[in-house]
Amino acid sequence: MIIPLLAYGVVSGDISEFTGPGGWGAKFREEAKKTIDPIPISSSIVEGEFVAKGDFVQLENVDRNLAPGKPVSMTLQLGRGDYYQAPVIAEYIRVLSQHDPDMSVVVIDPAGKYVASAKGSVVLAQLTDNRNSEQISRLMAALRGSDPAAIRTVGGFSDKSIADTASNVDALQKMQSENTARLVAITAAGVPEGIVLRDMIVTRLLVELAPEDK
Repeated sequence: MIIPLLAYGVVSGDISEFTGPGGWGAKFREEAKKTIDPIPISSSIVEGEFVAKGDFVQLENVDRNLAPGKPVSMTLQLGRGDYYQAPVIAEYIRVLSQHDPDMSVVVIDPAGKYVASAKGSVVLAQLTDNRNSEQISRLMAALRGSDPAAIRTVGGFSDKSIADTASNVDALQKMQSENTARLVAITAAGVPEGIVLRDMIVTRLLVELAPEDK
């Protein structure tokens, strides 16, 4: 919490005295004002006939090619009818979560524009709760349809996002106000560009606070 508040205070001018050896204050301020650098939406997208047929060969390929320690996101598109099957989506989330326990499920509309997102663990819990078949049906019905409002009413999904032109401090401030550690960065056209992580921004700011080796 300290770094986000410090970043906002320095950039806004509320904290005017922030200097140190090596120009820490100036470097910190410069980094805080930089435009966010989203992690591109990964190629871990549920698409292709393997989804409808339950063929997991493609999933094995995705699993093998994912870089260790990198954030993962999965994109689902509205309006594809019975194209998506709950068990297949659930299996994808299980496998991808092994690489990134906090992975995101990003939903786009038929035109490719951002609609909503949710934590993979939340979506997985909904898809595998056999005691609540109505919940599963509601989620799948929302995905099959093309109404963005329907998926936003499903528990865990929200339309939280940030413009890809926002600064690091803007992102930190929004994450703090919305109590989230990740945001989907979208272009001016509304297309999801990538995922912004609070930890990565904070790490970059901390690097600027570290004194240079002499």
